[in-house]
Amino acid sequence: MIEDLRAITLFCKTVECGSFRQCATHFNLSPSIVSQQISNLEQKYGITLLYRSTRKLKLTSEGAAFFEKAQTMVASAQDALSVLSEKSDHPSGTLHLTMPAGLIKSPQMAQIAQFSQDHPDIKLDIHFTDKRLDLIQEGIDLAIRAGQLDDSSLKSKKIGELHRTLVCTPQYASRHPLPTHGDDLKNWDWIKMKMMPPYRTLCDEKGISHDIHFTPHVEVDNTDAMCEMTRLGLGLSTPPDFLVERDIKEGALVEILPSWRASSMNVYALWPENSVRRKLTALLLEKAFSA
Repeated sequence: MIEDLRAITLFCKTVECGSFRQCATHFNLSPSIVSQQISNLEQKYGITLLYRSTRKLKLTSEGAAFFEKAQTMVASAQDALSVLSEKSDHPSGTLHLTMPAGLIKSPQMAQIAQFSQDHPDIKLDIHFTDKRLDLIQEGIDLAIRAGQLDDSSLKSKKIGELHRTLVCTPQYASRHPLPTHGDDLKNWDWIKMKMMPPYRTLCDEKGISHDIHFTPHVEVDNTDAMCEMTRLGLGLSTPPDFLVERDIKEGALVEILPSWRASSMNVYALWPENSVRRKLTALLLEKAFSA
């Protein structure tokens, strides 16, 4: 069995990455070595694990069943190694993270970068997507998420707050009467994030909240896309401050109803309670998000 462990590890990473090449890059190997190792495993046990084509790989039914068990085994091995790492002065291992692409320039990204500099033996594998992935199914140790949390068995911790600004281009704003109240914006074009409801909560000068409902003309699933659509003059949006500060300074975007504020969004770290790399996850939470 010992000689199979390397092939099993390569098989699991190939499935996670979706290609021999990406797996090979991860382990600093050639794709042919990765492919041959998995082929040897298949030949030894007389079973096909992967359907191969020129464009993609696909698990067979047997391969899917094997992957579920093998992934647990590889994760357990990594957990065992992390125990050794904890006893040393230099924690090591790999942490798998996911966070929205819109937070790439956020303070949370800077905190993660500082953690990486302080712990060079810990490898960070970060998946940037605005989709809310299943942490357990995807083998993710920790997720950074903004907004309302779904009810789940995940542990969570508030690690920050996103302040947002209501903006559009000067050209778009000039086509409408100057608004004095949030209700004046109901008939403006809004760029909607798919995972958000069809309204925005704005707070007036007295701190009173108003839900501004709208019918979106454009819907996107990425914060950067929302910002770009706004820059292209398609309507209003409420991106995080740090994404549009420069646009406002340079005059590419203008703030609408500047005496009002778009409601802030809490930022959370979430993680499975029984994560196999719970010690490294706890270290990240302590060092990067202790405040």
